[in-house]
Amino acid sequence: MFFAKSKRELKLLKAFQGLFLDGEGRLKPEGAVVLAFLRDEAGARGELGRGGVPYFYDGANRFDANAAAFLLGKRRMFDLVVKYLALDEREVFRLAAGEKRSEDEIKEEMDV
Repeated sequence: MFFAKSKRELKLLKAFQGLFLDGEGRLKPEGAVVLAFLRDEAGARGELGRGGVPYFYDGANRFDANAAAFLLGKRRMFDLVVKYLALDEREVFRLAAGEKRSEDEIKEEMDV
């Protein structure tokens, strides 16, 4: 049982890395675009809604358990992708912060 699960995890790890990373372990430009989209969809930047409260509070400032569960599920998917990519911590923080890479950085990565 343990080995079957480990084998499946290894297959997932290699599949995600093949899709998103180049041969040197850096994000492909296309992978960065997809991860940025997933980050925004998952609310992985820690953004707040109207009035500076998290999105899982309603207009009357009451906790909305359904909204919280929905958003946390989306965030879980983003976290799983990042987990399987085994990215460098700096790249993960850059993604979470929403930092844009310069065109020169992207061109440099595409030329390599």
